[in-house]
Amino acid sequence: MLNSFLILPSALFVLSILYIFHFRLRSVGSEPPLIKGSIPVLGVALSFLFDPGTLLETIRKQHGWIYTLYVGGRRMTVVSDPVIGMKQVWTQGRTFNAQSFFTFLNKQLFGYSDAINYDEQFQDALRTAAVQMLSNKLKMASVVEKLREIFKGLVDEKSGFCETEEVIDLYTFARYNMYSASAIALFGTSFPVQELYQDYITFEDNMMSYIRNIPRILNRSGYKARDRVLKLLGDFFMDDEKVALSSDFVRVLCEQFKKPEFGHTRAEDFAGYFLSIVFASKSNSVPAAFWYIANVVGDPELKVEIERVIAGNYNRETGSFDWDALFEDKVLVSCFKETTRLVSNVTSGRYVTRDTMLKVADPLHPGTDGKESVKEYHLRKGDSVLLLGNLVHWDAEAYPEPMRWIGKRFLEENSGTLVKHADEWRSYVPWGGGGHMCPGRRLALTEAVVQCVYVLWYFDVEPIDTVPEMFIKDKYGAGAARPEKPFHVKFRRRTVPLA
Repeated sequence: MLNSFLILPSALFVLSILYIFHFRLRSVGSEPPLIKGSIPVLGVALSFLFDPGTLLETIRKQHGWIYTLYVGGRRMTVVSDPVIGMKQVWTQGRTFNAQSFFTFLNKQLFGYSDAINYDEQFQDALRTAAVQMLSNKLKMASVVEKLREIFKGLVDEKSGFCETEEVIDLYTFARYNMYSASAIALFGTSFPVQELYQDYITFEDNMMSYIRNIPRILNRSGYKARDRVLKLLGDFFMDDEKVALSSDFVRVLCEQFKKPEFGHTRAEDFAGYFLSIVFASKSNSVPAAFWYIANVVGDPELKVEIERVIAGNYNRETGSFDWDALFEDKVLVSCFKETTRLVSNVTSGRYVTRDTMLKVADPLHPGTDGKESVKEYHLRKGDSVLLLGNLVHWDAEAYPEPMRWIGKRFLEENSGTLVKHADEWRSYVPWGGGGHMCPGRRLALTEAVVQCVYVLWYFDVEPIDTVPEMFIKDKYGAGAARPEKPFHVKFRRRTVPLA
């Protein structure tokens, strides 16, 4: 009875201590403004988990380009300063450590084995090899050629797809076809494309539950799907004959695993890492390719202009396109940049390894020359730093009508009007920055243009629905945004080629 009598006062005492501690939380000296919320320990965790976009945009309007969130007992400093702040974080690798952030992400999301997740020398070797391969045009030429060949075979007159006309959901179409073409181009014809597809999509749709460490019992289907994907990948990379049919890119990475100084040759070692490669090559570029074609066909005048560009780069004598010209066409490239600007929904993270000062532009107090003055903020060792490029991408000060897709926004004649501060701001950052900048950005452009060219060459595409809004909500920072709802279009197979 006495114990029962003491429970309530004890609980009230503990709660009081927590509230006193929470009340006394504040930024000290030159630290960024602290947004601590009203709930002890949790802070702003609930708002950050369920609708971070609204929370972060609201705070940015109040406090500017830097502030610190108190989330679940931890401090996370948000930096979206495109002038100097983000550049410092990207380039000062010793102070702002990316590897620790990726170690967490690799384990939670991709299921990396501990053997490779904590081998930083091996991680550096893999990253160097990947960047070298992706930067080598000659080495990647065969991947691009294979990608074009596979995608063409999925939609041309011999494919059996859409003999006359058909109404489809464009996202489902783009997701499956680009996933298939990209997977075969990278991993070869023996890769279990069909066996992986549905489980991989389930994994992709549930990615935030892995990152947030949602208990397995609350997401059995998601975890089981990831287990099956990892098993299939592990089995594939244990078969040397199948791996031998892969691209040079994949084989070079596999060689790193087998080097004597590393010797990471177990199935689980390959599985986790190559799940991250599948993710990197599919889960951002595939949605981007969808948004690219969706917005093009949703703009009738621009669609006609791009059809002319496609027809103008087709050689009827050889029956082939001038792909180099298409990949460099100013309108096609501008459409891609505008797509990645708008739908890029990627958060880049770093851990602060030592107490440091971060310089951030101060737009509220312009300098004498009309440009922003600079203010220094103290960051604590052990805190996290989140770099949010999408807050810059969606800033009307940088991009008038920021939430509207304007395909020609990035043409040179629109600099200063549709794209502002291009010279002094780093306002286009869909690929991150520093040593961890996404090395696959060129391949993403290739995928988007290849899909657009072949779809408009073989079909007249008529939108039935309006282009959907992006779905962000709890998937804020989780990669290129997905459409909020289906986007139905009518495919009519052309009987006469584009003129």
